Amino acid sequence: MNELYLMQHISYQLHTIVRKFSTEGILLHRYCARFNFEDEPVGSQIADFLVHMDKEQHLPIFLSVNQEYAYALVPAEDADFIIGPFRFSSYVHLKYQSNADTLGEEWLKTVPVCEMNLIVSEILLIYNLHHQQIINQNQLLLHNCINEETEAELQKHYSDLLFENHEEGITHNPYDQELREFTSIEQGNLENLKKSHEEDYTGQIGTLAKTPLRHHKNLGIVIVTLASRAAIRGGLLPEIAFSLSDSYIQKLEECHDIPAAIHLMRGAEFHYAQLVKELREQKEGSKNKDVNYHIEKCKDYIFSHLHEKIQVQDIALELGLNANYLSALFPKCEKISLTDFILKEKIKLVQNLLIYSRYTYSEIATYLGFSSQSHLGKQFKKSTGITLRQYRERYGVKEFLK
Repeated sequence: MNELYLMQHISYQLHTIVRKFSTEGILLHRYCARFNFEDEPVGSQIADFLVHMDKEQHLPIFLSVNQEYAYALVPAEDADFIIGPFRFSSYVHLKYQSNADTLGEEWLKTVPVCEMNLIVSEILLIYNLHHQQIINQNQLLLHNCINEETEAELQKHYSDLLFENHEEGITHNPYDQELREFTSIEQGNLENLKKSHEEDYTGQIGTLAKTPLRHHKNLGIVIVTLASRAAIRGGLLPEIAFSLSDSYIQKLEECHDIPAAIHLMRGAEFHYAQLVKELREQKEGSKNKDVNYHIEKCKDYIFSHLHEKIQVQDIALELGLNANYLSALFPKCEKISLTDFILKEKIKLVQNLLIYSRYTYSEIATYLGFSSQSHLGKQFKKSTGITLRQYRERYGVKEFLK
């Protein structure tokens, strides 16, 4: 293995120093891609502490220094790698703590700020390249960041809450009401969804936060998430469902009062139900045409491969038919050519993505298998009479246009 290249890679990714020590604590290599970036004498003190500390379970270790910045020790079979200093972009609780002489505020400003996920991925890269038994992110975080008392506290809180609710006769809302609520969305049934909201029951919603507003925001996030999954089960394209969910959740976070949070939460449910309803109406309309087994299978293939470049030959091969026969049979049953049908269904998805997502025109073209943004633009204008930009400006959800 070219370990020098590996050290260079890590240094460039994290913008910090990478050191390799022998198991006896002798510095073998040091690399830093940043010109004149130093951490001495603290760096040597921390390195000496790390390489000589008891490496329980022989796993990577994050060490917080003065609760301001951190180093990482990555044990290999015949050496130790030390990466740092670095700072996390947001607060991370670290089990292992140390103090060292301060190098001053000006030096601290030069310590790179890194995303937790990036640091973890680089640490796992070094460790797993040097060990037969690989570890994953959960094992690394459990060893370094998770308070071992948390699970015990959770179990105690659960037991206490269960006992208190039993003593006071408190129960949660019935599960069957929840089933009716989200089944209504899955079926696109607006009337049943409204009825599910009007049901009366003696139970109550669990407490999801310590303050009423935060509780309703968290409840809204749960409801929007469940509604999006129900809509996907009802046939809504996942990308549409996820993008719409992102928008509603971001708006929920911006709410300053409980009525606004409740309004957004319920509005999201009806929005998803309406989208499913429209999809079902489209499918019902297609059922009025002549039904042919091969054509139904053909359409199933098309709907499940709309994100790809679909070739008639591929469909025919999947169905065990001759491509020319399928091309002639399709318009007899559907009153539209097979290639035009594929394009029509792709354009429908383009319209949905223009309305409910922030994807660029180029990303949409790639996502749906068009050869280029220009190709998509020409086909879209031919089908709708307006450009991609005009359609998004006219019909796009305003939150996505910011």
